[in-house]
Amino acid sequence: MTRIAPGPSPPRGAGPWRGPPSIVPISSALAFVIGVAALAALPLVTRITPYERNLCTLALLMVSGALAWNWMGGYLGQVSFGHAAMFGLGGFVAARLVMMEPPTPAPLAWLIGGLAAGVFSLGAHPMLRLRGPYFSIATIGVGEASRLFFTYWEEFTGGASGLSLPIDPGMKAQLYWWALGLAALVVVASFLIRRTTLGLQLLAIKADVDAAADVGVNATFCQDLVMVLSGTVVGVTGGLWASFFSFIDPQDMFGFDRSIGFVLMSVIGGVGTILGPVLGAVVFVLLRQFLLASYPQLYLGLYGILLILIILFEPLGLTGLGQRLARALRRHRRGATGVVAAP
Repeated sequence: MTRIAPGPSPPRGAGPWRGPPSIVPISSALAFVIGVAALAALPLVTRITPYERNLCTLALLMVSGALAWNWMGGYLGQVSFGHAAMFGLGGFVAARLVMMEPPTPAPLAWLIGGLAAGVFSLGAHPMLRLRGPYFSIATIGVGEASRLFFTYWEEFTGGASGLSLPIDPGMKAQLYWWALGLAALVVVASFLIRRTTLGLQLLAIKADVDAAADVGVNATFCQDLVMVLSGTVVGVTGGLWASFFSFIDPQDMFGFDRSIGFVLMSVIGGVGTILGPVLGAVVFVLLRQFLLASYPQLYLGLYGILLILIILFEPLGLTGLGQRLARALRRHRRGATGVVAAP
Protein backbone atom coordinates (compact mmCIF):
# COMPACT_ATOMS: atom_id res chain seq x y z
CA MET A 1 0.00 0.00 0.00
CA THR A 2 1.32 3.42 -0.96
CA ARG A 3 1.73 5.72 1.98
CA ILE A 4 1.09 9.43 1.54
CA ALA A 5 3.37 11.67 3.50
CA PRO A 6 1.43 13.99 5.79
CA GLY A 7 1.47 17.70 4.99
CA PRO A 8 3.07 20.28 7.19
CA SER A 9 1.42 20.62 10.54
CA PRO A 10 -0.15 23.97 11.40
CA PRO A 11 1.82 26.20 13.75
CA ARG A 12 1.33 25.49 17.42
CA GLY A 13 -1.56 27.44 18.86
CA ALA A 14 -3.13 28.17 15.48
CA GLY A 15 -6.83 27.41 15.10
CA PRO A 16 -8.54 25.82 12.10
CA TRP A 17 -8.31 27.75 8.85
CA ARG A 18 -11.58 29.55 8.22
CA GLY A 19 -10.99 30.65 4.66
CA PRO A 20 -9.92 34.03 3.30
CA PRO A 21 -11.01 37.13 5.20
CA SER A 22 -14.12 38.85 3.89
CA ILE A 23 -13.86 42.25 2.25
CA VAL A 24 -16.47 43.66 4.62
CA PRO A 25 -16.96 42.25 8.15
CA ILE A 26 -20.32 40.58 8.65
CA SER A 27 -21.16 42.82 11.62
CA SER A 28 -20.42 45.97 9.62
CA ALA A 29 -22.46 44.74 6.65
CA LEU A 30 -25.40 43.90 8.92
CA ALA A 31 -25.26 47.29 10.62
CA PHE A 32 -25.14 48.99 7.23
CA VAL A 33 -28.19 47.10 5.93
CA ILE A 34 -30.15 47.89 9.09
CA GLY A 35 -29.18 51.56 8.86
CA VAL A 36 -30.24 51.85 5.21
CA ALA A 37 -33.54 50.06 5.95
CA ALA A 38 -34.21 52.41 8.86
CA LEU A 39 -33.54 55.48 6.71
CA ALA A 40 -35.78 54.09 3.96
CA ALA A 41 -38.63 53.64 6.42
CA LEU A 42 -38.10 56.98 8.14
CA PRO A 43 -40.57 59.06 6.07
CA LEU A 44 -43.16 56.28 6.30
CA VAL A 45 -43.17 55.61 10.04
CA THR A 46 -42.47 59.10 11.42
CA ARG A 47 -44.13 62.48 11.09
CA ILE A 48 -41.21 64.04 9.29
CA THR A 49 -42.05 67.40 7.73
CA PRO A 50 -41.44 68.11 4.02
CA TYR A 51 -38.67 70.54 4.98
CA GLU A 52 -36.89 67.90 7.09
CA ARG A 53 -37.29 65.31 4.34
CA ASN A 54 -35.85 67.72 1.77
CA LEU A 55 -32.92 68.45 4.10
CA CYS A 56 -32.26 64.72 4.41
CA THR A 57 -32.40 64.38 0.62
CA LEU A 58 -29.79 67.11 0.17
CA ALA A 59 -27.59 65.50 2.82
CA LEU A 60 -27.80 62.11 1.07
CA LEU A 61 -26.91 63.67 -2.27
CA MET A 62 -23.91 65.36 -0.73
CA VAL A 63 -22.86 62.07 0.89
CA SER A 64 -22.58 60.56 -2.59
CA GLY A 65 -20.64 63.55 -3.93
CA ALA A 66 -18.28 63.69 -0.95
CA LEU A 67 -17.47 59.98 -1.10
CA ALA A 68 -16.86 60.17 -4.85
CA TRP A 69 -14.52 63.14 -4.35
CA ASN A 70 -12.79 61.17 -1.58
CA TRP A 71 -11.78 58.49 -4.11
CA MET A 72 -9.60 61.12 -5.76
CA GLY A 73 -8.60 63.28 -2.82
CA GLY A 74 -8.42 60.63 -0.09
CA TYR A 75 -7.48 57.35 -1.75
CA LEU A 76 -5.37 58.71 -4.60
CA GLY A 77 -4.07 61.84 -2.89
CA GLN A 78 -5.00 64.16 -5.78
CA VAL A 79 -6.93 67.04 -4.22
CA SER A 80 -9.31 68.35 -6.87
CA PHE A 81 -10.92 71.79 -6.81
CA GLY A 82 -12.68 71.21 -10.13
CA HIS A 83 -15.35 68.61 -9.39
CA ALA A 84 -18.03 71.25 -9.93
CA ALA A 85 -17.38 70.81 -13.66
CA MET A 86 -18.59 67.17 -13.51
CA PHE A 87 -21.42 68.08 -11.16
CA GLY A 88 -22.68 70.83 -13.46
CA LEU A 89 -22.30 68.85 -16.67
CA GLY A 90 -24.18 65.88 -15.25
CA GLY A 91 -26.95 68.19 -14.08
CA PHE A 92 -27.36 70.00 -17.39
CA VAL A 93 -27.20 66.85 -19.53
CA ALA A 94 -29.86 65.24 -17.34
CA ALA A 95 -31.96 68.41 -17.46
CA ARG A 96 -31.83 68.60 -21.26
CA LEU A 97 -32.85 64.95 -21.56
CA VAL A 98 -35.79 65.45 -19.21
CA MET A 99 -36.89 68.53 -21.21
CA MET A 100 -36.94 66.64 -24.52
CA GLU A 101 -40.15 65.68 -26.32
CA PRO A 102 -40.92 62.97 -25.41
CA PRO A 103 -39.04 63.37 -22.11
CA THR A 104 -36.41 60.85 -21.14
CA PRO A 105 -37.24 58.99 -17.90
CA ALA A 106 -35.50 60.75 -15.05
CA PRO A 107 -33.40 57.78 -13.82
CA LEU A 108 -32.07 57.17 -17.33
CA ALA A 109 -31.35 60.89 -17.73
CA TRP A 110 -29.39 60.92 -14.46
CA LEU A 111 -27.35 57.92 -15.58
CA ILE A 112 -26.57 59.41 -18.99
CA GLY A 113 -25.61 62.69 -17.34
CA GLY A 114 -23.25 60.82 -15.04
CA LEU A 115 -21.65 58.94 -17.92
CA ALA A 116 -21.20 62.21 -19.83
CA ALA A 117 -19.49 63.71 -16.78
CA GLY A 118 -17.24 60.65 -16.46
CA VAL A 119 -16.15 60.95 -20.09
CA PHE A 120 -15.65 64.70 -19.65
CA SER A 121 -13.37 64.07 -16.66
CA LEU A 122 -10.92 62.27 -18.95
CA GLY A 123 -10.08 65.69 -20.35
CA ALA A 124 -8.06 66.19 -17.16
CA HIS A 125 -5.84 63.20 -18.01
CA PRO A 126 -2.75 65.33 -18.84
CA MET A 127 -2.95 66.96 -15.39
CA LEU A 128 -2.39 63.61 -13.67
CA ARG A 129 1.30 64.10 -14.31
CA LEU A 130 1.12 66.89 -11.74
CA ARG A 131 1.21 66.12 -8.04
CA GLY A 132 0.29 67.97 -4.88
CA PRO A 133 -0.54 71.69 -5.09
CA TYR A 134 0.25 71.82 -8.82
CA PHE A 135 -2.58 69.40 -9.55
CA SER A 136 -4.95 71.35 -7.30
CA ILE A 137 -4.13 74.65 -8.99
CA ALA A 138 -4.65 73.07 -12.42
CA THR A 139 -8.08 71.77 -11.41
CA ILE A 140 -9.07 75.27 -10.29
CA GLY A 141 -8.27 76.49 -13.79
CA VAL A 142 -10.27 73.69 -15.40
CA GLY A 143 -13.24 74.35 -13.13
CA GLU A 144 -13.30 78.07 -13.82
CA ALA A 145 -12.81 77.55 -17.56
CA SER A 146 -15.75 75.11 -17.55
CA ARG A 147 -17.91 77.60 -15.71
CA LEU A 148 -17.22 80.35 -18.23
CA PHE A 149 -17.59 78.05 -21.22
CA PHE A 150 -20.94 76.64 -20.19
CA THR A 151 -22.21 80.03 -19.06
CA TYR A 152 -21.70 81.40 -22.55
CA TRP A 153 -23.10 78.26 -24.21
CA GLU A 154 -26.66 79.53 -23.95
CA GLU A 155 -28.13 76.95 -26.34
CA PHE A 156 -27.19 74.20 -23.85
CA THR A 157 -27.32 75.79 -20.41
CA GLY A 158 -29.61 78.77 -20.96
CA GLY A 159 -26.76 81.11 -20.03
CA ALA A 160 -27.26 83.33 -17.04
CA SER A 161 -31.01 82.61 -17.14
CA GLY A 162 -30.49 78.90 -16.50
CA LEU A 163 -32.96 76.10 -17.22
CA SER A 164 -36.37 75.41 -15.71
CA LEU A 165 -37.25 71.72 -15.63
CA PRO A 166 -40.81 70.38 -15.82
CA ILE A 167 -42.23 70.26 -12.30
CA ASP A 168 -43.39 66.84 -11.13
CA PRO A 169 -45.33 67.22 -7.87
CA GLY A 170 -44.35 63.75 -6.62
CA MET A 171 -40.73 63.81 -7.75
CA LYS A 172 -39.31 65.71 -4.78
CA ALA A 173 -40.71 63.18 -2.32
CA GLN A 174 -39.45 60.23 -4.41
CA LEU A 175 -36.00 61.73 -4.67
CA TYR A 176 -35.42 60.94 -0.99
CA TRP A 177 -35.35 57.22 -1.79
CA TRP A 178 -33.38 57.73 -5.00
CA ALA A 179 -30.77 59.73 -3.09
CA LEU A 180 -30.67 57.09 -0.36
CA GLY A 181 -30.17 54.32 -2.93
CA LEU A 182 -27.37 56.24 -4.63
CA ALA A 183 -25.65 56.98 -1.32
CA ALA A 184 -25.88 53.31 -0.30
CA LEU A 185 -24.33 52.19 -3.61
CA VAL A 186 -21.51 54.73 -3.28
CA VAL A 187 -20.77 53.60 0.29
CA VAL A 188 -20.55 49.99 -0.92
CA ALA A 189 -18.32 51.06 -3.81
CA SER A 190 -16.08 52.92 -1.35
CA PHE A 191 -15.65 49.75 0.70
CA LEU A 192 -14.90 47.69 -2.39
CA ILE A 193 -12.37 50.17 -3.72
CA ARG A 194 -10.62 50.46 -0.36
CA ARG A 195 -10.53 46.74 0.47
CA THR A 196 -9.50 45.35 -2.93
CA THR A 197 -6.33 45.39 -5.00
CA LEU A 198 -7.36 48.67 -6.61
CA GLY A 199 -7.41 50.36 -3.23
CA LEU A 200 -3.92 49.11 -2.40
CA GLN A 201 -2.68 50.36 -5.76
CA LEU A 202 -4.21 53.78 -5.14
CA LEU A 203 -2.59 54.02 -1.72
CA ALA A 204 0.75 53.03 -3.28
CA ILE A 205 0.35 55.76 -5.91
CA LYS A 206 -0.58 58.24 -3.19
CA ALA A 207 2.59 57.39 -1.25
CA ASP A 208 4.99 57.45 -4.23
CA VAL A 209 3.82 57.18 -7.82
CA ASP A 210 7.29 56.33 -9.15
CA ALA A 211 7.86 53.58 -6.60
CA ALA A 212 4.39 52.17 -7.32
CA ALA A 213 5.20 52.03 -11.04
CA ASP A 214 8.49 50.24 -10.26
CA VAL A 215 6.64 47.39 -8.52
CA GLY A 216 4.22 46.91 -11.41
CA VAL A 217 1.31 49.24 -10.61
CA ASN A 218 -0.19 50.78 -13.75
CA ALA A 219 -0.46 54.26 -12.28
CA THR A 220 -1.91 55.84 -15.42
CA PHE A 221 -4.75 53.33 -15.73
CA CYS A 222 -5.60 53.40 -12.01
CA GLN A 223 -5.73 57.19 -11.92
CA ASP A 224 -7.84 57.40 -15.06
CA LEU A 225 -10.22 54.74 -13.73
CA VAL A 226 -10.74 56.47 -10.40
CA MET A 227 -11.13 59.84 -12.10
CA VAL A 228 -13.86 58.47 -14.39
CA LEU A 229 -15.66 56.69 -11.54
CA SER A 230 -15.51 59.80 -9.37
CA GLY A 231 -16.71 62.07 -12.18
CA THR A 232 -19.55 59.69 -13.06
CA VAL A 233 -20.92 59.55 -9.53
CA VAL A 234 -20.63 63.33 -9.10
CA GLY A 235 -22.40 63.76 -12.46
CA VAL A 236 -25.27 61.50 -11.35
CA THR A 237 -25.48 63.54 -8.16
CA GLY A 238 -25.76 66.70 -10.27
CA GLY A 239 -28.61 65.15 -12.25
CA LEU A 240 -30.58 64.35 -9.09
CA TRP A 241 -29.82 67.86 -7.81
CA ALA A 242 -31.31 69.36 -10.98
CA SER A 243 -34.49 67.29 -10.64
CA PHE A 244 -34.75 68.20 -6.96
CA PHE A 245 -34.70 71.96 -7.51
CA SER A 246 -36.34 71.97 -10.99
CA PHE A 247 -34.13 74.94 -11.86
CA ILE A 248 -30.39 75.16 -12.45
CA ASP A 249 -28.01 77.83 -13.69
CA PRO A 250 -24.31 77.63 -14.60
CA GLN A 251 -23.14 79.97 -11.86
CA ASP A 252 -24.54 77.66 -9.19
CA MET A 253 -23.79 74.27 -10.77
CA PHE A 254 -20.27 75.11 -11.99
CA GLY A 255 -19.39 77.62 -9.25
CA PHE A 256 -16.11 77.42 -7.37
CA ASP A 257 -17.98 77.24 -4.07
CA ARG A 258 -19.46 73.94 -5.27
CA SER A 259 -15.97 72.47 -5.64
CA ILE A 260 -14.96 73.91 -2.27
CA GLY A 261 -18.00 72.20 -0.79
CA PHE A 262 -16.85 68.75 -1.93
CA VAL A 263 -13.42 69.39 -0.41
CA LEU A 264 -14.86 70.70 2.86
CA MET A 265 -17.20 67.75 3.34
CA SER A 266 -14.33 65.28 3.20
CA VAL A 267 -12.00 67.45 5.28
CA ILE A 268 -14.61 68.05 7.99
CA GLY A 269 -15.31 64.32 8.31
CA GLY A 270 -11.86 62.89 7.58
CA VAL A 271 -10.09 62.57 4.23
CA GLY A 272 -9.26 59.01 3.17
CA THR A 273 -11.90 57.37 5.37
CA ILE A 274 -15.37 56.11 4.53
CA LEU A 275 -17.33 57.28 7.55
CA GLY A 276 -15.67 60.71 7.47
CA PRO A 277 -17.20 62.09 4.24
CA VAL A 278 -20.60 60.76 5.34
CA LEU A 279 -20.44 62.68 8.61
CA GLY A 280 -18.88 65.67 6.89
CA ALA A 281 -21.67 65.86 4.30
CA VAL A 282 -24.37 65.83 6.99
CA VAL A 283 -22.61 68.53 9.01
CA PHE A 284 -21.91 70.56 5.87
CA VAL A 285 -25.55 70.60 4.73
CA LEU A 286 -26.81 71.62 8.17
CA LEU A 287 -24.08 74.25 8.52
CA ARG A 288 -24.71 75.58 5.03
CA GLN A 289 -28.41 76.04 5.68
CA PHE A 290 -27.64 77.94 8.88
CA LEU A 291 -24.97 80.16 7.30
CA LEU A 292 -27.06 80.96 4.23
CA ALA A 293 -29.95 81.99 6.47
CA SER A 294 -27.81 84.00 8.92
CA TYR A 295 -24.73 85.19 6.99
CA PRO A 296 -25.45 84.95 3.24
CA GLN A 297 -22.57 87.27 2.30
CA LEU A 298 -19.95 85.69 4.55
CA TYR A 299 -20.52 81.98 4.35
CA LEU A 300 -17.69 81.31 1.87
CA GLY A 301 -15.23 83.13 4.12
CA LEU A 302 -16.46 81.17 7.12
CA TYR A 303 -15.96 77.96 5.11
CA GLY A 304 -12.36 78.97 4.50
CA ILE A 305 -11.74 79.70 8.18
CA LEU A 306 -13.28 76.34 9.12
CA LEU A 307 -11.07 74.56 6.60
CA ILE A 308 -7.91 76.21 7.98
CA LEU A 309 -8.81 75.40 11.60
CA ILE A 310 -9.47 71.74 10.83
CA ILE A 311 -6.22 71.34 8.88
CA LEU A 312 -4.23 72.99 11.69
CA PHE A 313 -5.76 71.29 14.73
CA GLU A 314 -7.41 68.04 13.52
CA PRO A 315 -6.29 66.91 10.04
CA LEU A 316 -8.50 63.80 10.21
CA GLY A 317 -11.60 65.86 11.00
CA LEU A 318 -14.47 64.35 12.94
CA THR A 319 -13.10 60.85 12.40
CA GLY A 320 -9.77 61.80 13.95
CA LEU A 321 -11.54 63.55 16.83
CA GLY A 322 -13.59 60.41 17.48
CA GLN A 323 -10.46 58.24 17.42
CA ARG A 324 -8.71 60.59 19.83
CA LEU A 325 -11.66 60.50 22.24
CA ALA A 326 -11.82 56.69 21.99
CA ARG A 327 -8.09 56.39 22.83
CA ALA A 328 -8.50 58.75 25.79
CA LEU A 329 -11.46 56.70 27.04
CA ARG A 330 -9.49 53.45 26.76
CA ARG A 331 -6.55 54.96 28.68
CA HIS A 332 -8.95 56.16 31.36
CA ARG A 333 -10.49 52.70 31.70
CA ARG A 334 -7.08 51.00 31.89
CA GLY A 335 -6.01 53.47 34.53
CA ALA A 336 -9.18 52.89 36.52
CA THR A 337 -8.92 49.08 36.43
CA GLY A 338 -5.16 49.14 37.12
CA VAL A 339 -5.47 50.95 40.47
CA VAL A 340 -4.61 48.61 43.32
CA ALA A 341 -5.39 49.51 46.92
CA ALA A 342 -2.32 49.94 49.14
CA PRO A 343 -1.85 47.26 51.82
